[in-house]
Formats: sequence, structure tokens, C-alpha cells
Amino acid sequence: MVESYHPAMLDLEKVYTKKLFERLSRVLVPGPLTYGFEYEFLPSAKMNSEKVAELIAALPQLGFKRQVDGTFKSLDGLDVTFEPGGQLEYGSPPLFGADEEGFVNLLDHIAVTNRTIEELYGVKYLALDYRSGRASAPLCIDGQRYKDMHSMFTDNGGRGREMMKGTASIQLHVRIRSLSEIVPLFLLFEKLSKDPDFAMSASRRAIWDDTEPSRCKLPKIGNLENEKVLLANLVRHALGALDLSQRIPFADLKEKSFAEFLVHLTTIFTDVRLNLKGPTFELRTMDSLPAKDFIKRWRRFVIEVEKTLLN
Repeated sequence: MVESYHPAMLDLEKVYTKKLFERLSRVLVPGPLTYGFEYEFLPSAKMNSEKVAELIAALPQLGFKRQVDGTFKSLDGLDVTFEPGGQLEYGSPPLFGADEEGFVNLLDHIAVTNRTIEELYGVKYLALDYRSGRASAPLCIDGQRYKDMHSMFTDNGGRGREMMKGTASIQLHVRIRSLSEIVPLFLLFEKLSKDPDFAMSASRRAIWDDTEPSRCKLPKIGNLENEKVLLANLVRHALGALDLSQRIPFADLKEKSFAEFLVHLTTIFTDVRLNLKGPTFELRTMDSLPAKDFIKRWRRFVIEVEKTLLN
């Protein structure tokens, strides 16, 4: 917390807050309100890296073309990635709130893809929040960030390995169009994170609360006078969050840059997160659940956001 910071840390907070404010001021553009989601599915059985590699190799045959950055995307804008426990994650393109048909078509596309994977490759994907017994399951993704994360969660004695390999969520996001929107969006998302429709199940919350507090807990924020106060709080919280490779607060790294800080900021696990891609605010608490239940919550989410920003 800020009370424990020495003056140099407070100076870094001021510098990074100013830089973040300036960056957002440059990249935010006005326009229609758009939404998006990331929809995760858990494999019914434990996976390994070989099986995930087989599914990745099959993605072009399933209609997902490899992009220049290595990701896979279909013609309708749906993208797909795999998580460390073999979870399958779909990401939507930007959607208008009134585009019910486009939203439902994406869910149908997801359902067809999941059925095809089960029929052809024998992997059944489930829309649920948690599967027990996955802490010791193999790490299915070999990126260095995931290796560092898994190693840290192994050593700290918490339940982070279950978070990585045994949980699934639906993350909702809204494109930020102006700096004046970030305070009302944050406050709305913070409220929704505790709402029964969007809050974590008790099993997922227990895992998150025993993963790594510096990377998971929301910052304690008092009165938000303006957007700079909110950004300062988000920066302060991220500076205190452990760096995955060196396992010390980011602020204490001997060599660091603002660019590295931005990556760090968007790879922590807080319930509400600022993502510089978009940029968007993300609500990350909703459990993965069947499409019919997701549709109901999506509709309410759009209503809540538009009531907050457009009324």
C-alpha cells in the first residue's frame, strides 16, 4: 500500500500516472459504444501440452486463420486461444449493444466449434467455473510468463495453480471513449463484481483470495475526485504487485521501463482491470456458464453500462 512506499516509489507513481494519463489522452477516440467478451471453457479431463498442440494445429481446419501476431481468428472476428490448463478461450470482436443477432451468432459459432472439437479430437469443453484436482495437472502452455507464474504459485503455497488450470470465466469489457468515462465505468464494474449475476462463485473466489494478494486484490480506493485520482490508484496498486519473474514489487525492480509497466498493468488478475488494448475496462469476475445464461447477463450488462454512460 502507499503508506509503505518510500519517496522514490511515490515519485515513480507520479511519473507513471502522468505518462498513463498522457497515453490514454492520445489513444482514446470518440465514437459509438462497443462491447466485447472473452468466454472460457474447461476441458472435462486433464490436458497435456501435446493434446493442446494438436488442437492448435487443427485450428485452421476449424476456420481460424493464423494472424501475423500468431493468434487465430475467424472471418466473423472471433479469436481463440488456449490457457495453461488447456482451457479454450474465445474472444469476440467489438460489438454494438443493440447487435443481438451478431452476439448470438458468435455464441452459435462457439458451440459448433466446441462440438466439432469433441467429435474429431475427443475433448469435451464445459462452460463451468471450476474443476477440482487440477493444481498438479500439466502446464499446457510453454510461454515464459506462464512458467514464471506457475513456479511462483508452486512456491508460495497458495491456490494459484488451481486458478491457472482449474477455473474458467467470462470477461466482459467496454471500450473507453474518453477519460471522463473511466471513473463511472470503474465504479460500475466494481459494483457489478459483487452482484450475484456477475460475482465469482464461492469456489472461484476462495481460489482467487489464496492466489497472490498483490496481483489479485482490487486497490482500496476512496473518493474518486477525477480520472487522475483513479489512474494514480491503479498505478500504485500495480507498482506494488509482484513481478512474475523476480517476485518483488514492480516498483523495486532495478531495471524497468514504462513500456514494461504497461504490460505488467494488463497482466494482473484484479476483478476490474484497465486494458490498454482498446483501451477497455474489463469486468473479470463472472463465472463461465452455459450460453443461455450468458445471454441474460450480457443483456443486463449492456443495459447497466448504457444507463451509466448514456443517460
